[in-house]
Amino acid sequence: MDVSLKRAFWVIKIAFLALFVATFFTVKLALAGHTPTIDSNYYEKGLKYEQSILSQRKMIEAGYGFQANWIQNPSALHSGKQELELEFQHGQQKIKDAQIQVQLDKTATEKFNEIITLKETSPGKYKGMLSIPFPGEWRISISAKIPEGTLEKTVSVKVTN
Repeated sequence: MDVSLKRAFWVIKIAFLALFVATFFTVKLALAGHTPTIDSNYYEKGLKYEQSILSQRKMIEAGYGFQANWIQNPSALHSGKQELELEFQHGQQKIKDAQIQVQLDKTATEKFNEIITLKETSPGKYKGMLSIPFPGEWRISISAKIPEGTLEKTVSVKVTN
């Protein structure tokens, strides 16, 4: 066998070995950074999708809503720890004894997701502490449960320093 042919075979063998090693490390890296589904009960939510939309529509038509400075002016939020205030109303009447949760999430990853429960400080007024790790685009979802139904609202905010 010619010397140049032997060298060509060695180059091919080394190239395949390099490809094999690169593929191994790529798969290892991909599996190490795997994140599971964001919502563990996504199937059940999907089954109740129509019911939740109908319930949501009824609540809005009945005049239920949220009032907060940070909802009307999303740029009021900043990075770091801050207190959120919220009023839950039915027309002009404040709703008391509601279970209100606020979820902060970064759309690209669930690593920074945070859920807080707001506590009622006076009838219809709710407060809680939220920590936003760093500036950027965030999504804040508010969910209020009362016997009449559940009202949800999602706000996209651009958080500054």
